[in-house]
Amino acid sequence: MNNYILSFTKKFDYLFVQKEISNIIYLHDEDDNERLDHVLFLEKDNGDVIGLYIRGMNPLISMNRIYDLDDFNLFASYEGLIECKENIKLKIEYVGLFFSTQYNELFGLYLANNDASSSIFILFLQDEIYVEKDWSIYEARRMLEKRFSTEGFITYEKKCETDWKQVNF
Repeated sequence: MNNYILSFTKKFDYLFVQKEISNIIYLHDEDDNERLDHVLFLEKDNGDVIGLYIRGMNPLISMNRIYDLDDFNLFASYEGLIECKENIKLKIEYVGLFFSTQYNELFGLYLANNDASSSIFILFLQDEIYVEKDWSIYEARRMLEKRFSTEGFITYEKKCETDWKQVNF
């Protein structure tokens, strides 16, 4: 595991492993109610958030709500933002991270409970965050294979209290 991947696994250990997600928060432009597809927040059961933002390679991550501290500098482009919450109950007991084999780039992440009956798959595109709920890890991998077949990707996973390991499917 190189330092780049090690850095992301440490972040995701701290932010996601054994945490409970209660809402996915999408932001909408107050002027035209258009959804911002390059940013989303995951709200934990204690009210804290994890913000994800993509513009180019690799997501930026924040632990601040948009009106507390605009870590993504969204108010440079938008006068006002509206939070739209989508309820989800997810205790994260499995995390899968998908990295490019050619570049230091995180393609996506998969968060699930122990039996994968509840999950969130997040795919990072150049200027868009794509989200699917309640997909299996195999559905997520198929999407990645279709999208990134020329670059290839590697998967690191962590289950409950285990260490991160590279997985070959």
